[in-house]
Amino acid sequence: MRNIRRFRNTLFVLVCLAFTGGGVAWADDAQATADYYVENPFAPHRTTGSTARIGTAVGFLYSEPVDVTAVGLNAAMGYRFGRLTLEADYTYLGFQVRGPDDTWLGAGQRLAALARFDVIRLGSRIVGENSLFSIYVEGGAGIAWNHWYKPSYDEASRLVPDDTRRPEGVAGFGISIDHRLQEPIGFPHRVGWFLGWRVGLSPHQQMTGSVCRGLACKPVDMMDEERVVDNSMLFQSSLAFTF
Repeated sequence: MRNIRRFRNTLFVLVCLAFTGGGVAWADDAQATADYYVENPFAPHRTTGSTARIGTAVGFLYSEPVDVTAVGLNAAMGYRFGRLTLEADYTYLGFQVRGPDDTWLGAGQRLAALARFDVIRLGSRIVGENSLFSIYVEGGAGIAWNHWYKPSYDEASRLVPDDTRRPEGVAGFGISIDHRLQEPIGFPHRVGWFLGWRVGLSPHQQMTGSVCRGLACKPVDMMDEERVVDNSMLFQSSLAFTF
């Protein structure tokens, strides 16, 4: 009889320990996954985590042999360290005749490493519940490729610049409106909208090209400008996610 009571008491202690230990484990797990949950929509913002952006880009290339409007898409991935964000940024651009003509003259690609910093921030008590407004500056470096199309057989002859590949410095500024999900479900825990202007600066290359009609091309001499830097300007709008 004594052995039975001893076994029953031991079993009771083990059961209590099991439930107590499990409760502690659940509490640790809940704390680990609830870092981005907030009860107060006006609480300070935590802007740390991985980030991804996708959007559009429209602008102009200057100092090229032909005047074009650049229209394309932009995508980036990186990490946010509070006010500072580091990103790998890719932009694809189509080059179109500037003006009413919709002829596509070429395409460009831009690949850059960027650092962006929120200089001014306005929190939820000014902007609204769970929202954050920022004015940012950015800078970085990368590579710019320009590829130019030859006219089709049914198009008029035109000047086709030689393809180029050169390093590019990048600088820009803009605004962002960043919204926190008060009860995030994993991906994402913040959604933002970016609107900004970006300038690209590249070492000037001598203007060279050919006059082409269909596949037939003839090299031509072009007057070159005495300059050190070629530049471009893009207006960008993108949707950003922090997770």
